[in-house]
Amino acid sequence: MHTFIALFKKETMEFNRTYKFLIVISVFMIFAIMSPLTAKFMPEILSQFLPKEVADSFPAPSALDSWAQFFKNFSQIGLFVVTLLFAGTIIHERSEGTLIILLTKGLRRSTVVLVKTIFSMLVWTVMYWAAFGVTYFYTWYYWKDENVAHLGFAVGNLWLFGLLLIAVILFGNVLFKSIYGNLLLTALFVGVWFIVSIFPKAEDFNLLRLATDGNNILKGLYDADDFNWIYVISIGLIVVLQVLTIRIFNKKSLI
Repeated sequence: MHTFIALFKKETMEFNRTYKFLIVISVFMIFAIMSPLTAKFMPEILSQFLPKEVADSFPAPSALDSWAQFFKNFSQIGLFVVTLLFAGTIIHERSEGTLIILLTKGLRRSTVVLVKTIFSMLVWTVMYWAAFGVTYFYTWYYWKDENVAHLGFAVGNLWLFGLLLIAVILFGNVLFKSIYGNLLLTALFVGVWFIVSIFPKAEDFNLLRLATDGNNILKGLYDADDFNWIYVISIGLIVVLQVLTIRIFNKKSLI
């Protein structure tokens, strides 16, 4: 346990020293604030540059518009930032020789993977839900009388997809010596599910829906039962990827 805590502190210090904490906090908070502000004031801003007839045709902004911006920002740029932040979390230490020093002192490779997994997922979880809280406050402030149904369900799905993406990223960290290889693997993973989305019969198994169906959930088009198999596959895949990451890392040369 002492080793686990010490390694976790090391991850925190490294994340802070390389300004990654500053990056993720800045990006997530900007998106959290901008989501409701964009929904509230963008029609008014556009009306200054468009003909009055066109401007008058815009529907009045609503809380749903605010959350639409939230899902758009975090399912695209937010997850992209997370990918960049953790794409080299193990690769860098392998290339710099840091892990060799730690492992020769008796540190188990499985502990390294577990700590990095927990740390990465914890950063995503804390930052994501903090951003959700900020967006929730501003959305409530501007649209106090509007109640958005199924909100927790929708944002929870995107959070789960973030955990899955991190599991893929860490798996790529032990497969490749280059960050570019890891980024390619992550892009390929997302691309496969984009292809799957083309086929309507595969809808019940398309993991990408966790990140893309937030607005449809808020509109009442889906409920939790529509995601049963997606939850099973996602959680199962996270566990399988974690096991594979440890096993491959145990056999991987660090040189």
